[in-house]
Amino acid sequence: MFFVFNKQKIYAYTISIVTVILLFCVASTLNTNEDTIQTSAENTKLLPIYNVETKEDKVALTMNCAW
Repeated sequence: MFFVFNKQKIYAYTISIVTVILLFCVASTLNTNEDTIQTSAENTKLLPIYNVETKEDKVALTMNCAW
């Protein structure tokens, strides 16, 4: 398999790569929200909520499609 590059393809690839790099740089500098809390995954397993105590009589139907 041979790759043939001409002047037009080189310009197109260069502009594409520069655009992607600039977008990543802009996105990383715009994410300076001070209300954001960075978290990481822990080894604890999250358990589903099976019931909630309320004063009203209510019934909820849920379906777990992740199994």
